[in-house]
Amino acid sequence: MAPDDLEETSVLTALHFLTHIGQSWLVANLVPGSRKDRWLVILAGVALDLDGAGILWNDSAYRALHRAAGHGALAALVLIGLAVLAADRPLRTGALAALSFHLHLLLDVVGTGGLPIRYWWPASDRGLTYDGHWRLASWQNALVMAFTALAVLTIALRSRRSRRHTLQPPPPPAYRVGRG
Repeated sequence: MAPDDLEETSVLTALHFLTHIGQSWLVANLVPGSRKDRWLVILAGVALDLDGAGILWNDSAYRALHRAAGHGALAALVLIGLAVLAADRPLRTGALAALSFHLHLLLDVVGTGGLPIRYWWPASDRGLTYDGHWRLASWQNALVMAFTALAVLTIALRSRRSRRHTLQPPPPPAYRVGRG
């Protein structure tokens, strides 16, 4: 791969990741909820890509883990389970976390192709792919990204959330020290 192609792919991959963040944010804002619950839904939709960290070591580590460890049913159960346990509104947050997680998978399958999604990993290495997937640098992906950005901006303005409130994680819980 030529250096220019590698740079273009890196930029497009980063934009695709930002689309995942935006779509997770949109799912988190489908219904009213606490800031903490919204963050749990967003994390369930983007934490999947931590399985791509193998690229920091080498290409074979990346290929062995990416779209397997974080993109499967086991990861879904863990992320959704953690969201349910930590949420103020567990059932609603769990349902939105599941939607956010699986929307990420749909965008990966349709929007990039590349490595297959090994949903049943580690029980099976069988991968999910779609022959009609879009190229990363396609007008379809550009349209999804633009629509996502516009929808995020519209909802943020309508809900009058400041940028600081929208992007800042919730504060840690306050602990009260009782009297002996």
